[in-house]
Amino acid sequence: MKKNIYLLTIFIIFLSSITSVLLLFFYMNLENNMLVGITIMGIACFLAGSSFFTLALYLFKKLYYRGNVYISTIHSSLRQWVLLALGILWLVIFYSLWVLNLKTGGLLFIITVLFEFMIQSISEN
Repeated sequence: MKKNIYLLTIFIIFLSSITSVLLLFFYMNLENNMLVGITIMGIACFLAGSSFFTLALYLFKKLYYRGNVYISTIHSSLRQWVLLALGILWLVIFYSLWVLNLKTGGLLFIITVLFEFMIQSISEN
């Protein structure tokens, strides 16, 4: 797959998921089923955040590496922002369950960073 098609696909995912987030925010009726509504909103926010930040991190890496980027750069950007978006969603879940404090947030951050290091070490072999 070419880089341009891959980036276009990620951009289309971003546009469709941000549209879904806005439509869900303004038109979703949470009174019928709260769990389903929050789950759908979480998935839409996850897709919007991870695809947007994937593109942002890819553009940063393109500037940092002076245009010498490969398809693996997009893969690593996507993986890193998916992990970060999952971490942020877990922080929101912890906050909504009233178990978020400095220790749980820090532990979640450390787990996310160590998980990324593990994936990097496996992918380098």
